[in-house]
Amino acid sequence: MNDTRAIQGSLISLCLQHNISYNPQETPIKIGPDCYLFHATNLTYECRTAGLCKEDRYYALTGGKKVVILDKDMMRVE
Repeated sequence: MNDTRAIQGSLISLCLQHNISYNPQETPIKIGPDCYLFHATNLTYECRTAGLCKEDRYYALTGGKKVVILDKDMMRVE
């Protein structure tokens, strides 16, 4: 999957599934083969209720059959 629009479409649906807010107006940045950097906000309870939201780095790995999202600590988002 090399098309940026296809990656953005995958990110939109994956982020919705994992309770992460991703702005599709921002294009993910290719940082390596099959690896893209993007910024998003984890919609935690504190974020939703008190507005204590923080935008973090996330990574999209696109080399397999499915796009996988990693958080800033390189842990798979599930």
